[in-house]
Amino acid sequence: MNRFFLVLLSSVIAICSFLMSDFRAAAKENPQKATVLYFNDAHEISPVVNQYGDRGGVARLKTVIDRVREENQKTIVTFGGDLGGGTLFGGVFQGFPMVQAFNEINVNLANFGQHDFDFGSDVAKKLVEQSNFQWISSNLIDSYGKPFANVPTYKIIKSKGMKIGFIGLTDNMDTTSQDGQVVQQDLIQSARNAVKRMKESEKVDIIFALTQETVEKDKQLLAAVPEINAVFTEENAEDQSFIYKFENRYILAPEGNIGSVVRLDITKHGKDIQLKPEILEVDHTVPEDPKLKELATYYQNKLEEELGKTIAQLETPLIYGNNHESRYQETNIGNFVSDSYRSYYNADIGFMQGGGIRSSIPAGDFTLRDAFTILPFRNKVILANVKGETIRAALENGVSRVENLSGGFLQVSGMQYSYNSNKPVRERVGDILVNHEPLNLQQTYKVAMPNYMFYGGDGFTMFSPSDLIVDAANARTDAEVLIEYAKKLGVINIKTEGRIIVSK
Repeated sequence: MNRFFLVLLSSVIAICSFLMSDFRAAAKENPQKATVLYFNDAHEISPVVNQYGDRGGVARLKTVIDRVREENQKTIVTFGGDLGGGTLFGGVFQGFPMVQAFNEINVNLANFGQHDFDFGSDVAKKLVEQSNFQWISSNLIDSYGKPFANVPTYKIIKSKGMKIGFIGLTDNMDTTSQDGQVVQQDLIQSARNAVKRMKESEKVDIIFALTQETVEKDKQLLAAVPEINAVFTEENAEDQSFIYKFENRYILAPEGNIGSVVRLDITKHGKDIQLKPEILEVDHTVPEDPKLKELATYYQNKLEEELGKTIAQLETPLIYGNNHESRYQETNIGNFVSDSYRSYYNADIGFMQGGGIRSSIPAGDFTLRDAFTILPFRNKVILANVKGETIRAALENGVSRVENLSGGFLQVSGMQYSYNSNKPVRERVGDILVNHEPLNLQQTYKVAMPNYMFYGGDGFTMFSPSDLIVDAANARTDAEVLIEYAKKLGVINIKTEGRIIVSK
């Protein structure tokens, strides 16, 4: 009898082995496949037309996504963050129209960008509440130590028999509004913790990170957390997508302003997983989805209405000058703009080149349109550590062509200086005071200024050795900063006060 059972057991084992080998062979012949789509930097609901071409828009985005879904209904659509702030549209509507559009597109998953907090953590929470899709964050917590807005620290999505895990990481939270209600934790340790908890809860086939951080930090993340198979990161350019190979893994960065979508096809052969990235352009060749085009048009028309709304009362006219006075002497409009920059960062000094101020504003209601009339170029307000000797060089550059009404003449906040245009170039600036104390050439000062200046515009090449604290990618536009300052003041009563002394 024992011999009979042994023979029977051997037969069962042999049959099972045979079936398993057939199953493995079938799995190799019929691998499991899934697709992930990724985009970010969604500040504009309509296409952006500029020097880089005609790109983006939620109506085109939906068309691109729908085309992929026609191939694979289980396509996972992910958003990497930044749908508020950054532009006029983002500043006025704070990201809510984009959430409405994403609900129509059926986005599956989203990570936070720091610009989603530009209007405070309460607005960010409302964005989450109005979303039909799931937000995640592995490193943002609230002031009580709980996950921000109670979002999960990771998400596992099943697609075509595969279990795909996602984590979300957000950097540079010090560059957005600080209200004490959201705390950024260490990126790598947070990633390790999220991956560990994910693997303990359920077996996953592959893990992706949605990040708002630099490519260099993405590389550090992949080196520190080998379980992560690929990183979908923030944009590195307005007109170019990037696919970086890191060992046998990827870092994938689409264009800004929804200019492209990253497609990642996943193929699983048993335990072997292959990734195939592709860039899908969202440009003028893509037809617009009619329903979302209608939504975008509605909000663009609404934007025109919003621009006329009063945000402050202007008691004294802001005078640019009939003879371009902001290009050779102190003006109250120059004080207003440079004060807004310094106030936004609580910096030591605020710089604004006179040529970037484009219009006077009469007394009365101060509107959003007025702010963008004063500052139409949409430069970013950056913050840098600048040595005193560099500040002197910048002031000298500003007055070097003052007799020609050069646009580089510097309006200032937090400081005073004098100059004499009759002296030789580079020797025209006299006394310089910062916070009523003589400028220390060896001391480092925190300076807020347009990125146009910092990167060499109007001859300001002296800033290249200075350390950036907040770069253009993480900064808000000049008009946004001015609007926030105007709202903070409520009543605008700006005068000239001897910040710039013109010697004869």
